[in-house]
Amino acid sequence: MFPDEILLDKNQVLASLSELPDKVSSEDLIERILFIKLIESRLRETTEVPHEQVMKELKEIKQQKLAELNKKV
Repeated sequence: MFPDEILLDKNQVLASLSELPDKVSSEDLIERILFIKLIESRLRETTEVPHEQVMKELKEIKQQKLAELNKKV
């Protein structure tokens, strides 16, 4: 197994394959599995933003909006 290899959930793969017709080509099977792998890799690429960072950004936006409102009054 390679260190960065993406492991797929067997139940997820089986559920996806069950959506295919009863008779399917090997190319279609491989394509479906590669599609699931692509989705998994894209999900892993997304980064989580720490709660503290979100709160800091919200506070800055709130302060900016309040300053804009105070300028109008």
